[in-house]
Amino acid sequence: MNIHLDSEVYRFNQVFFQKKANKNYNETTKQLKKIVKSFFIFNLSFFSLFFVEAILFALLFSVFSSSVILALLLASMFLTSFTYLVLLFYFQSKKPEQLTALKDNFIKVCKRALSIPIGSAEHHLTIALAALKLTDNLNKNEHKLLKFPFFFKRLESFLVKEDVFKFKESLLTHAIFEHLNQLKITPTDLEVHTSLTNIYTSLSSLYKEAKDKIFFSKNQKDHLNQKYLSCIKTATEEFKILNDYAPNDPWIHLQLAKNYNRLSLKIDELKEYEIVYKLCPKDNNILFKLGCLYFETKLNAKGLRVYEELKMRAFKDADKLLDLYGVYKSFEILQKSL
Repeated sequence: MNIHLDSEVYRFNQVFFQKKANKNYNETTKQLKKIVKSFFIFNLSFFSLFFVEAILFALLFSVFSSSVILALLLASMFLTSFTYLVLLFYFQSKKPEQLTALKDNFIKVCKRALSIPIGSAEHHLTIALAALKLTDNLNKNEHKLLKFPFFFKRLESFLVKEDVFKFKESLLTHAIFEHLNQLKITPTDLEVHTSLTNIYTSLSSLYKEAKDKIFFSKNQKDHLNQKYLSCIKTATEEFKILNDYAPNDPWIHLQLAKNYNRLSLKIDELKEYEIVYKLCPKDNNILFKLGCLYFETKLNAKGLRVYEELKMRAFKDADKLLDLYGVYKSFEILQKSL
């Protein structure tokens, strides 16, 4: 029994995506662009105004050491700063409401286009997949939301990407909510569990990318890392459910191995690859990965047996295994210490 999501996605595309989705995606993306663009222009306008005032003050200070003009410029700088902070507080409190309203409207339009009743797996999975599809579209076209000159890229990360990240997070969170609603009705539906693992994997990827590419404080990054690990652990539990129903599906064990790798659980990752190799004994790439894990977990004897087997099969990358061989690595350390 093989469980794969791609064939299911195609069926849902036929029902919903090809009819109403594209228009909904485009309209939602346009509204998101409007929100982030207005906030960017607001910040850029005040930054530019303050910069001009500061330059004028510096230039005139050497000419008029004590002057009404300097006093007015200094007062205008304080007024600009105060006005900016007041308006920033207002926009920062208003923006989450705008993003939530945009997400809710997107979901509402999706549901309005469906003739499938609430409570059927197809209804909830279609809504969830629509949210996932919009997230994927934003990932591919995020650079088109606003076109920045090179010197604005840092400002873009600070002012724009966080908003886009939060919107994508809300979409994927709602997709999970749709799956959980369905699981209350059909808790053993493997199609729903398979789709849910896909959503959790996408959400974990979103958190990982945000940690690396978006300007967050250390506390925010720590919080994102907690969310990332939580998603990986939950996805792993879902894959375990699927494995219980389909223990001989290599795809499931590969997904479990990937999740254990993300959690730095090498022994569990190794066990999953051993199962995959038993199911696919002719796959040299799986055997190579298994050899890598043997060496990484200090099981050198097993790693050498894998190396020997790959050499017999004339696998082109077999010699790369020796780079992980503990004896060689220990020798390198000794050389560096001399």
